[in-house]
Amino acid sequence: MNQNIFLVHHVKPVKIVRHDKTMKTTPIIGLEVHVELKTKSKMFCGCSADHFHVEANTHTCPVCLGLPGALPVPNKTACEWCVKLGLALGCSINEESFFERKNYFYPDLAKGYQITQLQKPFAVNGKLDIDGHEIRINRAHMEEDTGKSVHVDGSTLLDFNRSGVPLVEIVSEPDLISALEAKKYLNKLQQIIRYIEVSDADIEKGSMRCEPTVNVKIETDSGEVVYTPLAEIKNVASLTGVMNAIDFEIKRQIDQYQSDGVAKNSTNKTTRGWDADKNQTFLQREKEGSADYRYFPEPDIPPITFTKVQVEEIRKTLPELPDQKITKYKSLSLSDYDANLLAQDSVFSSAFEKALNNSADPEYAKFIANLLNGAIRTALNENQSEIDLNKINATHFQDIFSKKSELSSTAIKQLTLESYNSGTNPLTFAKDNNLFQVSDTGALEQFAKEVIEANPKAIEDYRKNPLAIGFLVGQLMKVSKGSANPQTGKEILEKLLK
Repeated sequence: MNQNIFLVHHVKPVKIVRHDKTMKTTPIIGLEVHVELKTKSKMFCGCSADHFHVEANTHTCPVCLGLPGALPVPNKTACEWCVKLGLALGCSINEESFFERKNYFYPDLAKGYQITQLQKPFAVNGKLDIDGHEIRINRAHMEEDTGKSVHVDGSTLLDFNRSGVPLVEIVSEPDLISALEAKKYLNKLQQIIRYIEVSDADIEKGSMRCEPTVNVKIETDSGEVVYTPLAEIKNVASLTGVMNAIDFEIKRQIDQYQSDGVAKNSTNKTTRGWDADKNQTFLQREKEGSADYRYFPEPDIPPITFTKVQVEEIRKTLPELPDQKITKYKSLSLSDYDANLLAQDSVFSSAFEKALNNSADPEYAKFIANLLNGAIRTALNENQSEIDLNKINATHFQDIFSKKSELSSTAIKQLTLESYNSGTNPLTFAKDNNLFQVSDTGALEQFAKEVIEANPKAIEDYRKNPLAIGFLVGQLMKVSKGSANPQTGKEILEKLLK
């Protein structure tokens, strides 16, 4: 990661005082994101890549246990998915890439080295747009995951089911300027990964892990510019944790500089852990540089080539991505809110487009968006319904829309959910359950006369304040047992009360 490039725009200066000098501070944040690919087998062997809720050390073999003489064979699908992810992030794809050994000792690293990429990764020079701010992506490279240390009763046990699971590491440049922007970046990255279906990208489960790197640019009124020492933060297990860790570290570094004045140099990088209970970082070790890992080409794996033709074939498998969908939805006159909410989730987006059925009618698009983002999303969130959005019936949506002037908003929601749950034709259900509103003027006039006769005080109130008509409309709906068209009923009441 190039830590010599800093973006300082869009930042409101923070005024602090040290040794009678006024200073402004600019956070400098980079993110390294590890994404577990959901391939069936591991990166360099045929073992199952499934390691969640599996008996310890049952998905292992000589390759992922690092036994002498075992030879790695790259997973073709994993390599192609890394390229696919790189393309989704706007990266260039190296025609020839190779794997390297990253040498270090840790109990959960069976071989004593990790097979990864440094000099020639699959994907380089991408970008993500966050609210108009371009975040550069240095690279997306392929590597293998380590085993897992399990701490029990003062002892440490090792589970190698995760050892060798395919990982893509996505390394941003230090272009992020706040904890909130880091969260938005991770949210967008997660959306893209899920859209292209190469990973669940579940931070809580550990299939997407983030390590922020943080320091602060400090400028004084005298023109002095210094940078606080870099800190990489480990063990952050949630999006909220990422934000809290970054915010804490920014404040800690500013406070530390105010205290001792120590600035960044080539030797004072640190690795810090995150304690979620105490909501603070803590020193783990001095940060190693790439030279400390003694990288060298993996001798057992030849270079891997992706020709331009192969890259274009992979590009053809990319779906329409969230930003493209948002632009398309806004062209249908959807609000920013509705367009973004639909595009957040590929399942909702797919349901919207299936229901829309190529219609370009903005009114119909808004009608569908309101139902998906409202009643249906609420029902799913509250576990009120077993809705399968993949089984959407576009004709049912069109039927409900065609009769919306005869249905209350409550009835429309009821019909939509019933249609999903049982597949029942909504118009048949509406007729059988008396959900169509009464618009017959004769029937409504009779209801209105009953309301007027039963509510003399409300009539007096209405004559003093026409806004009091709302109470009378409510009474009309009550008398009609909810079957009256409220707008038509209101017009009839006003006519009778003239």
